[in-house]
Amino acid sequence: MARQLSLHDAIRSLPPRVARQYRVVPLSRDAQGAVFGAVDPHDWRLESVLSRHADGPFRVVGIAQGALEQALQSWYGPTGDLHDFIQSQPSQRGASLRLGDALNSAGAVRFVELMIRAALSERASDIHLDPGRGKPRLRFRLDGILVERPAPTAELAQRATSHIKALCSMDLGSCTYAQDGQFSFSGADGAVDVRVSVLPTDQREVTVLRLLTDEIGRRTLAGLGMPPRVQQLMEMIAGSPHGLVIIAGPTGAGKTTTLHAVLRLVDASTRNVVSIEDPIEIRSPDIRQVPVRRNAGLDFANALRAVVRQDPDVILVGETRDAETAGLVVQSSLAGHLVFTTVHANDCPAIFQRFSELGASRTILAETTRAVLSQRLLRLCCPLCAGNGCFPCEGSGLRGRQAVYECMPIEGRVESLVAHSKRPAEILAAARDAGFRTMEEHAAELVAERRTTAAEVRRVLGRSGP
Repeated sequence: MARQLSLHDAIRSLPPRVARQYRVVPLSRDAQGAVFGAVDPHDWRLESVLSRHADGPFRVVGIAQGALEQALQSWYGPTGDLHDFIQSQPSQRGASLRLGDALNSAGAVRFVELMIRAALSERASDIHLDPGRGKPRLRFRLDGILVERPAPTAELAQRATSHIKALCSMDLGSCTYAQDGQFSFSGADGAVDVRVSVLPTDQREVTVLRLLTDEIGRRTLAGLGMPPRVQQLMEMIAGSPHGLVIIAGPTGAGKTTTLHAVLRLVDASTRNVVSIEDPIEIRSPDIRQVPVRRNAGLDFANALRAVVRQDPDVILVGETRDAETAGLVVQSSLAGHLVFTTVHANDCPAIFQRFSELGASRTILAETTRAVLSQRLLRLCCPLCAGNGCFPCEGSGLRGRQAVYECMPIEGRVESLVAHSKRPAEILAAARDAGFRTMEEHAAELVAERRTTAAEVRRVLGRSGP
């Protein structure tokens, strides 16, 4: 059975420069060896060229001109440019690095540009530049999974890290403490905010770049995959004068994106909408956004105290992580504000247990909370290969993500059980009697529609998945 190659495998088996020059692309590998595709599979040059790169037996099959051009662009586009540039760099093993050299290195500037452009073209959310043990590693996070990309030399990686630190106005003279910063990058579709974290290790500094595109802030609830009945509830709550909405999920589950999509339903022309975030990832011109600055004494709790003195109608508290913030969030909703926040909890019933652990009154919590949600992100079947595996989906058959949700309105018997501090299992049973559907049930629908796979659901949701 043929095994589809990932983009990383493809570039290693046939460099972009060769693929472009000879108009041939690797397709897969099976028991008989590598399979390449060309418009003219009988081109006499291919035998000699491919024998130097195939690493064993191979054969060439015919493909359409349009398919070849699409493959060269999507598989060997900006990522191919990055690979070619790295290959063109001379080895400088053992060379000393002076700070001035790092700042003025044209190679480092070009590498960082190509690296970010490649990541954007592949829809990566993060870039990881790791010095590694022996040689550096470059990885992109695609749909929540880290994948390998052509790695620079140690010297180029070190110069690139210095250039990134300079872009962020970080301390270039120190490699002994963690630093955070950001800069703006001009991508093909407009400006991109790049958030940077530099962490010293026993090997050198690890650099992680988070890519925040405008597209993230334009997503609607329907585009995120929220079921229509949950959308209707969020639309109704967005027009309410007060109350509390809590979203649960682990880091990277898309909670902030969902909250901003809900906030866009609020009429900001007639209401004062303020957010407190750490950090601000989605920029909105209609919201007064307050970044948390702990070194200046402005944590979530202190920021919330200041915000309630600003005559707000709607408040977003990016995360409730301590008792002080939890108490203020509940009190703010009780005082007549519409408040949205997130918390780390596994599912909707566990949200109340978490707030209880943080010292919040269950009676007041039941009285003020309008709804709680929990969500995860699932990879979808790749639309380019129908789940069979191709270069753009790294051979996984999965490309792109959507959220799966569960939403529990706090009313009737559910509200009573929350107020009386009943166990999550009892709250869940009452909610199910009222029509509550779990994330597992939402995910099972996507599997039945062949939009994702059971294996992906089990990976994200655990054994409780379908």
